[in-house]
Amino acid sequence: MRTPGNIKRAPRIDVRKTAVVVNSDGVAVAVTLLDISGSGFRIHVTENLRIGEFVTVRVDGTELPAQIRWVLGDEAGGAFLVPVDAQAL
Repeated sequence: MRTPGNIKRAPRIDVRKTAVVVNSDGVAVAVTLLDISGSGFRIHVTENLRIGEFVTVRVDGTELPAQIRWVLGDEAGGAFLVPVDAQAL
C-alpha cells in the first residue's frame, strides 16, 4: 500500500490517445491510453484483461511488451517490460 505523500512511481504524462492491446491469446483490443510513464501506463478498456497477463501495447507504430498489474472497472494499469521514452509517445 502506498503511503500518502510518498509516491514511488514515475511521474505520469496525460496522453489520451488510441492504442491497441494484444492479450496473451493474441486477441487485439482497442483501448484509450490515458497516461504513461517510463515504466507503466493506465488505459481505458471495454474488454476483460487479467491481472498478471503479459500483453503487447501498440501505440503510434511502436510495440511495447508489458504486464497488466491492476484492473478496476473499465480501467487497467500495467508495467512495461522494457524502458520506454514516455516523452516520445
